[in-house]
Amino acid sequence: MKYISIFLILLIYVSQADARKKSKKKVFAKKAKKVVDNTHQYVSKNVLSFSNSIDEFFTKTSKRKLKNKSKLTLSTTTRFREAAGPYITPEINYRLVLPKTQDRLRLVLESDDNEKENASSEDVTNTRNDNEDNNVAAGLKYLVNKSGIDISTTAGVIVKIPVDVFIKFNAKKSIPIKNWVFKIDEQVKWVNNSGLTSDLDLNFDRRLSNKYLFRFVNNAFWNDNDYIITFKNGPSLFHKIDDDKALAYHAHVISVNEPDFLLTNYVLQVSYKQNLYKKWLYGSVTPFLDFPRTTNFHRVPGIIIGLDATFGHI
Repeated sequence: MKYISIFLILLIYVSQADARKKSKKKVFAKKAKKVVDNTHQYVSKNVLSFSNSIDEFFTKTSKRKLKNKSKLTLSTTTRFREAAGPYITPEINYRLVLPKTQDRLRLVLESDDNEKENASSEDVTNTRNDNEDNNVAAGLKYLVNKSGIDISTTAGVIVKIPVDVFIKFNAKKSIPIKNWVFKIDEQVKWVNNSGLTSDLDLNFDRRLSNKYLFRFVNNAFWNDNDYIITFKNGPSLFHKIDDDKALAYHAHVISVNEPDFLLTNYVLQVSYKQNLYKKWLYGSVTPFLDFPRTTNFHRVPGIIIGLDATFGHI
């Protein structure tokens, strides 16, 4: 009976100690969560306030109250490839929207050409090779819609040493064809230090259900340095699992037009993206198999891990 009593006392002590430890962990987690939420609210408030101050500068006499959709996105992308990497790429995408300025003039500060539907930090088949893609660009954008064509013109600077000047023209149009939608997206960009580029998408979309979208990708990228056209073709399937999770499957062929039409790469890729916290923190994992001509079309596996945090309008 004596030993049983000692055992019970020890058991109670251990259980209370474990409870105290769990309680401390909960308190710490609660405090950490509060710090994260307060920091996010503080930064978001400043992003929107900064945008509103610029908007008021351009439209001092306007009394219209419109929703401000300015946002700041901080991203990190880590790439692992067989016998190479990891390569970590931090990115800043800062887009200020001026809602009162006739709903057309926008001050844009962005890290890459995120207007393009196919442009993605997780897309290993991205045919664009602009050296300035990882630099921050700031410019004024003018938007207009004519005959169902969304047209935008942007002029500004790329923040680097020395500073580069750029002008960008973008035109988009969607044409319904029975159960398909033919999407045309052309972007022409001139940078004073690297020249002219053209990025053309001719994609065919078909909605299979509320959760599945099929797309046949046709992309052509050209630059005036070597005058080579790089093509990307192949199917993509987008699967929305729920409001917090999504999958994308890609099977693309990369080719060039010189010296003759030449296949340079085959890519198989699956991308999984999930909301991690309160609709503003997202994570993504993208395993892929690369079959480049440089390795005699031998498979080269890899994986891309991404993290995105959005501040401002969510």
